[in-house]
Amino acid sequence: MSELFGVDSGRSRSTIYKASYLLLPFVALLSVTALNHSVFYQVNSWGGEWPGATFWILLTNLGDGFFLFPLTMLLFYKKPDKQLAVILTMLVGAVLLNGGKALLPSLRPVGALGLDAVNVLGPVLKTDTMPSGHTGTVFLLVGLSCLYLKPQIRWLVLLFSSLTGLSRVVVGAHWPFDIFLGAWVGILSVVIGDYLASKMVSGLKSRVAFILLGLLCVAVLPFYDNGYRSEAPVLYFQFILSFLALVLCFRCTVSLYKDELEAHLKKPGTLMNKGFVLGQRLTKFGMVGASGFLVDMGVYTLLGQWFGVPHLLARGGSYWVAASWNWFWNRTFTFSHVPKEKKLKQWSKYLSMCLVSFLPNWGTYYLLTTFIPFFMEYKQLALITGVMAGMLFNFTIATVFVFAGRQSNIAKGANL
Repeated sequence: MSELFGVDSGRSRSTIYKASYLLLPFVALLSVTALNHSVFYQVNSWGGEWPGATFWILLTNLGDGFFLFPLTMLLFYKKPDKQLAVILTMLVGAVLLNGGKALLPSLRPVGALGLDAVNVLGPVLKTDTMPSGHTGTVFLLVGLSCLYLKPQIRWLVLLFSSLTGLSRVVVGAHWPFDIFLGAWVGILSVVIGDYLASKMVSGLKSRVAFILLGLLCVAVLPFYDNGYRSEAPVLYFQFILSFLALVLCFRCTVSLYKDELEAHLKKPGTLMNKGFVLGQRLTKFGMVGASGFLVDMGVYTLLGQWFGVPHLLARGGSYWVAASWNWFWNRTFTFSHVPKEKKLKQWSKYLSMCLVSFLPNWGTYYLLTTFIPFFMEYKQLALITGVMAGMLFNFTIATVFVFAGRQSNIAKGANL
């Protein structure tokens, strides 16, 4: 199992072992005894007691990725060498937590007990209970803190993360079993993300991606509605976090300029030449993406408006048709200078990339059309936003992996 640990394998190994020793026994105990229900009833009653519903509602929102990422930026904006690990951990966590819900369909407390038996604070949720996504998300930060931050910060993060997990029971969204399982999956995601980061070199692209994620929070948070926006403290909290993310994005951009651009400017011509080649290739990639967007929109409209396919399924189908279109033209146009791989192999690699980039693309569309009223009405604009969110990710992976030639740049240590 040692191959699953990163550069600092001792600390990574210690983290997952401690998490397993502390969390998995509770998972097993709650799964085979009546404690899962009895503990739920006890904790769920706290919502009407001190310190009150507002306290638990604010805490539970820390498990939402849009709320948590600005706080993650606050802890890691001075650690650019760890920002790649943060991004990879988030991607792994999204796959494991959402994949777990898809593979393990189960009823939440309201779905099993009925609305009258549960004290619900916020939206009424009935299905897809395990693992707890909010708990898993906030425990990503616990694992990252254990690996990369000082002990004092680790304990503070652990305290607030544990309370956030507890709040999911208080608001009536999850069973205690889901909380322990979600926390363990979150820690496991960190260990896998640390391993993946150890195989790459954190550099310019990962730092830019870190800034772009922050800017996404700046743009989304003021309008974001996950079911708690009607609570005034939550609304104020969203604006505060949006402003925090904006400030941190600025700080990260200044740091990036000092560390990367000034170093290149000391070598006359180097930055200009690299910038021109990169800009030319990105322009071609954008042209192919624009044509793919027309295909995407056309298929989406055909499926949704002509054949009456539900809009989320239509969005998924149109995405994969456009992905195959983009692969062909990027192979023959954007990266025509790269030695050609066999078509089937390269097409498979490209669709594998799309399988991951589908998360920011379709995920952005889903979040906007689900939580923001404006995009509920104008779904095509949500589609455009999703396409833009996936473009930078696609270009990076396409450059260093899919169209890198017969000898992959990743094998040489891709500078991500």
